Amino acid sequence: MVREIFKTDKNIDSRASGALYIYFISYLCYLFFYRVYGDLDIALIFKPIIVPSIAFAYFFISKSTKIYLNLFLFLVIFFADNLILIEGRDIKVFSTYLYLIAIGVLFSYVVTDSKIFKRNLFLKNNFNYFIISYLSLVIFYKIASLTLNMEFKEIFVVIGYVVMFLIVLLLSIYNALRFKSIASRFLLLTILCLFFSDVLIALNKYYSKNDILIYIACLIEIPVYYFLLKYLLYREK
Repeated sequence: MVREIFKTDKNIDSRASGALYIYFISYLCYLFFYRVYGDLDIALIFKPIIVPSIAFAYFFISKSTKIYLNLFLFLVIFFADNLILIEGRDIKVFSTYLYLIAIGVLFSYVVTDSKIFKRNLFLKNNFNYFIISYLSLVIFYKIASLTLNMEFKEIFVVIGYVVMFLIVLLLSIYNALRFKSIASRFLLLTILCLFFSDVLIALNKYYSKNDILIYIACLIEIPVYYFLLKYLLYREK
């Protein structure tokens, strides 16, 4: 598995290789200026470069003809990652909803990979519609709250994200242990990096002010989208 993480294709497109270099450099700069140095203005210069770099790498490496959903996934993550840094409650709620959409896509992927609905054709054929229905209901709830002057409970968005995230984590562990596929292991690495980096940042912010926690969180966070890229590419094989 360690070899697969650092494995590089000798025939990789030079544009994809360049995009990956840009990804790691821009992510390092962003984390330094945002997490360590605390300068949001400079960090915002590098933040919009991160996800597009990985998206370009995926576009140039992938041999699949069905890449639109994955490109949509990168697009959603791009807006969510950048909007979350902007001050304003409504914008942060919207960015959380975008993260909910992104985790919903991964949720659909990991359930399909797990084959847990293999014997139930109804769930197998309609599972994605359940996810779309839930996301649509949240939108309708937001519209209704604006139209009828109702209070919008952001907790429903947060709970939906947390539940989906934990299910994706559990199913990623299940897939990695049962099927032992390289793709499932990369998804597990992606989710674990997200989970532990957020935990360390929360610990530093609310419990123990320790710069070491920030440094460790940064090291864990840097490869997260690279692992996601590897998962999507190996899933296509």
